[in-house]
Amino acid sequence: MTAAPVSSRLPSLTGLRWLAAFGVFIGHAYPTAAFIPLAMASVSFFFVLSGFVLTWSARQDDTRTAFWRRRFFKVFPNHVVTWASMLVVIAVTGVATAPGFADDDTSQGLPALTNLLLVHTWLPVRELIFSANPVSWSLAAELAFYLLFPLLFPVVARVRAALLPALLVGVIALIWLVPLVSMTLTGPPVAEGQLDEPMLRFWFVYYFPLSRLPEFLLGVVLARLVRGGFTPSVGVLPGVALTAAALAATPLLPMPFSVAALTALPLALVVVGAASADVRSVRTVWGTRPMVFLGEVSFALYLSHYQIILLFDLYLGERVREAIGATATVLLLTAVCTLVAWAMFAWVEKPVMRRFGSRPRPGSARPPGVREASRTGGS
Repeated sequence: MTAAPVSSRLPSLTGLRWLAAFGVFIGHAYPTAAFIPLAMASVSFFFVLSGFVLTWSARQDDTRTAFWRRRFFKVFPNHVVTWASMLVVIAVTGVATAPGFADDDTSQGLPALTNLLLVHTWLPVRELIFSANPVSWSLAAELAFYLLFPLLFPVVARVRAALLPALLVGVIALIWLVPLVSMTLTGPPVAEGQLDEPMLRFWFVYYFPLSRLPEFLLGVVLARLVRGGFTPSVGVLPGVALTAAALAATPLLPMPFSVAALTALPLALVVVGAASADVRSVRTVWGTRPMVFLGEVSFALYLSHYQIILLFDLYLGERVREAIGATATVLLLTAVCTLVAWAMFAWVEKPVMRRFGSRPRPGSARPPGVREASRTGGS
């Protein structure tokens, strides 16, 4: 097989972003035993996809500073808007962002500041983890990935193509190691603000940024494989089916394994299947214009949906569900959240990225390892 062209666009992966965002949305709209594992798998998909896309789009003429600048202006504008709007929601309604908190526990002072700076998940402290906009916890992990990427990528880029399958196995083993380590954690007697032992383990396997790094690295390795010519004709459906089977199997293993370990391989198959179709110019439903549009607004959807659902449940939820039923309610909420996300994308995210998130001009200095990535991608 020939190496995948680095400039190839991957519209199917963009479209699949909306499917993952919807998985998180439905998990918050209906937090049941059926949908919560789906929401966790959807976040894991975002982490894998992030590593894949950043590696796929890495260029010789980039710099660390330019890379970090683009990531900053991609993440923080929408984050700041939803952070501020969530503080307004808390102040006006008096509702807590998570069960067991008063509104002033997580919306004022240090908790809100740590959420704004996306450092709120590095310590197992309830008031920090669940502060302000709770869904921004994943951005804390993404921010860590972005800071580490220019340092980690040159290492992966130098791995010979023949060793990539072994590296893939090693990364998946790390993903399985995280829940194993979490089950060994014990804590002191619970004090105010501390997590009890089960929640301490959940914090480590779910919220702690470094525990999610192997999922990001999985995407990095997968991108190198596809760039090197590994483009199997599997499509997306086999990976989706295996992901559904893995979600159905979550009750069979302790909870920490349902966060990422069970779904790592199926989600990898989804990513490779979609990217391979795009590289081979095979049309997919995920790469159609409507799905690409939805994928482009998915980041704003992810950040804004929680407070929309919170307000809906607070003021209208019970009456609307009784009046139109569960299915119509989901469609209504999906439409409202998508419209809000589109507005954020059009008026916040897109203008800021156009103004501040452009790539460096050709000829600027390169981060170490990007040249090697271009040379070894198809070796």
